[in-house]
Amino acid sequence: MLSSTFVNDYTATESILLLNNHLPPKIPLSANFRPRKSLLHMTFVCSHHHSNVTGGGRVWRVKATGESGSGGDAGGDGDEALQAVIEKSKMLLAKQKALLQQIAERREMITSINSTTISSEKEGIVSEEEERFFLEPEYNLPDDMDDPSSSIVEPIGSTNEYYDDDNDNDDDNDDYVLSKSGIKFPPESYLDSDSKNKVHGTTSEKATTYELPPFVSDISTTYTSSKDAYESTLHHVTDDEDVKVGDDVNSPPLAGPNAMNVILVAAECAPWSKTGGLGDVAGALPKALAKRGHRVMVVAPCYRSYAGLKDTGVRKWYKVNGQDMEAHYFQAYIDGVDFVFIENHMFRNLGSNIYGGNRTDILRRMVLFCKAAIEVPWHVPCGGLCYGDGNLVFIANDWHTALLPVYLKAYYHEHGLMQYARSVLVIHNAAHQGRGPMDDYSYVDLPPHYLDLFRMYDPLGGEHFNIFAAGIKTAYQIVTVSHGYAWELKTTEGGRGLHGVIQENDWKLKGIVNGIDKKEWNPKSDIHLTSDGYTNYSLETLNTGKPQCKAALQRELGLPVRAEVPLIGFIGRLDNQKGVDLICEAVPWMMGQDVQLVMLGTGQPELERMLRELENQHREKVRGWVGFSVKMAHRITAGADVLLMPSKFEPCGLNQLYAMCYGTVPVVHAVGGLKDTVQPFDPYNESGLGWTFHRADSGQLVHALGNCLLTYREYKSSWEGIQRRGMMQDLSWDNAAHQYEEVLVAAKYQW
Repeated sequence: MLSSTFVNDYTATESILLLNNHLPPKIPLSANFRPRKSLLHMTFVCSHHHSNVTGGGRVWRVKATGESGSGGDAGGDGDEALQAVIEKSKMLLAKQKALLQQIAERREMITSINSTTISSEKEGIVSEEEERFFLEPEYNLPDDMDDPSSSIVEPIGSTNEYYDDDNDNDDDNDDYVLSKSGIKFPPESYLDSDSKNKVHGTTSEKATTYELPPFVSDISTTYTSSKDAYESTLHHVTDDEDVKVGDDVNSPPLAGPNAMNVILVAAECAPWSKTGGLGDVAGALPKALAKRGHRVMVVAPCYRSYAGLKDTGVRKWYKVNGQDMEAHYFQAYIDGVDFVFIENHMFRNLGSNIYGGNRTDILRRMVLFCKAAIEVPWHVPCGGLCYGDGNLVFIANDWHTALLPVYLKAYYHEHGLMQYARSVLVIHNAAHQGRGPMDDYSYVDLPPHYLDLFRMYDPLGGEHFNIFAAGIKTAYQIVTVSHGYAWELKTTEGGRGLHGVIQENDWKLKGIVNGIDKKEWNPKSDIHLTSDGYTNYSLETLNTGKPQCKAALQRELGLPVRAEVPLIGFIGRLDNQKGVDLICEAVPWMMGQDVQLVMLGTGQPELERMLRELENQHREKVRGWVGFSVKMAHRITAGADVLLMPSKFEPCGLNQLYAMCYGTVPVVHAVGGLKDTVQPFDPYNESGLGWTFHRADSGQLVHALGNCLLTYREYKSSWEGIQRRGMMQDLSWDNAAHQYEEVLVAAKYQW
């Protein structure tokens, strides 16, 4: 009888599996049960009833009373029966495994044939976790099975723990999960903590033993409620529904199904704060991504009172080097992008010198900034809804925000938070890396085992702490701002000590040339060319508009108004990296060529002093504007004939792009993005966009500039062709945004 009981059990099990979409029920099986009492000490009582399982299969109930009977039944016949039970149990387990293998193979075949309909059949697919739940006894045992006094074995769901004998009570217990087949899966209370992690797609190895730090906040109620409200309003369209397409229906976003939440985090953002190209990128790239259909936010520090910002009322406290710091969030919505600014007294005291202060002051500011920025999608409602942490990619920029990918991994991913958020790190300039002594690790508030991410060694600096290196290692994807610079970063000279780290992570590195914001940088609509004698112009009015802007610039700066004299401009940071020393060395030669030179910038005090001295020595030909003016930058770009960019290295460079858009011819050192974007002029084929030189040397600069001036004076038609080719290029952010989107998608599906 005992043997026949298990034969009937298997028959019922097989019928259930075959009648219910081949799904293995998540129920405990007698073949997997390991009782604390020997089977020899138990008596099995058999009964059967008709279960409410779909298909009407007959299910046998086996109960162990915990006591063996007496008399002849305990003799040799009992041993044979017990052996039969064991053999039948083994057969049951083997057939279950074989059946699951067939299900897996069939699932794979169906998936390959109907890949487009997988989403609608997800509930009918057996996951690896479900298979493990079915086969492994640790998944199948209720907590009370560990109790030796427990006496009930329920192989096929016969008691009220998994089935109610009365169908009317099936819905009374909300803890159970009812499958399509009518089988109730066990509640989470039957799973130990490790099993729960497995069922929910995480493993205990992911979590560290460290407690969450104080700066990791609970998810705000604003985010939770807004998320529920948003999801409740979603309209799902099935394949069977008729979708009306007409003139009043907007075309789908360019991003299509790849549309996601994007948060760009940067230490500066034009027009509010800017020291170079990073500010321009932070102000323009998000708008181009938003045009493609993404929901985009920019997060930046608030360095002073900005007009037009809305106080969100959100305030959060974070610890920085043991001190409590308050982050106050402000928000604006412009051109389809949410701009969020984080205010703290450490930022406000800087004025225009946003990178001022000693090394530890800067480090403390960036630690606070990264901690506050990473939780913006939880706490700051934009348009009434928080972004949330699903389908989310952070774009961190340069070393200032390179801690963000590290924090995302250490304090969120490893604790089961923000599991579907990803990070991309953009390298704008590897010369600045957030270096310091190893003692600086105490400021970043990370567990000890993360120290090696920051540890670097180079022949000049020795062992040191390096924030950029840690960010590169932990980010899901890395972008740099030109193809040429991506190659240079892997060299000893271009990598600035990071070349080894870049080489190791080359598989996730991509070069994307920056675009320009055509709303701001467009001679046809430039708002800075509408007064003081300047004028807007286009490709059609180049021959009249640009000379008018040149004359207006000469008047404004107090230079002689001479149309025939080449006007040479320089706009940028006064730093040896920008090649300002090469320009100063070439000035004596330039003054002998009857040219005018205008330089705008701020930076190293000795170079600012040199700029003033050059103006004093050559009052009729040189003007040095120490400081930075957005209006003057636009006017120099429009009024100059030639733009100099002799940078020692230049990751991308934007000024040469602005210049070509305005019909100003660039003369550049062929490095990084300058090499990518300025094709040398070829007089034989009448092609090219400017002049380049290949060694950072004043002699090379003089040679290239000499050829440029010769063409300007002697070959007017060739000069005009160079101008027009530059203006006809599509230098907008649209193409760059599409390439960034590819990187974001790669990060999204990367684990």
